[in-house]
Formats: sequence, C-alpha cells, structure tokens
Amino acid sequence: MICMSDSEFVPSEAQVSAAFSYAGLTISPDRLAANYETYSATLALIRMASPPGLGETVPAVAFKASWT
Repeated sequence: MICMSDSEFVPSEAQVSAAFSYAGLTISPDRLAANYETYSATLALIRMASPPGLGETVPAVAFKASWT
C-alpha cells in the first residue's frame, strides 16, 4: 500500500471513473468501488511522475532534414 501525504494529489472516484472513460475503458461501478484505492494510488503516481509545466511545444517547421 502506498501512503501519500495530505498535500499530494489523490483523485476522487469520479476522477478515476472519468480517466477510465477517457481511455475508452468500461469499468463497472462495483469494480471501481472495490479497487478505488489501487486505481487512485496509480493515477496519483502517474501524476507525480509527469513533468510539470511543459507548456506549448513549438513545431519544428524550420527544420530541414537533408543529407546533402
């Protein structure tokens, strides 16, 4: 079991359900309730591992790949 401090993000059941829905995964409410702690801890770890503040990435339109 993963213990998180009060300041760390812990998604609600609705947020976990929305993440599954966004991914196109159908999870029954019973299964979500039974596994909520595992799912929310996993999503929290993913969020912690995601780099903050990437912002917009400028497209490389000026780049010209050429061997000559």
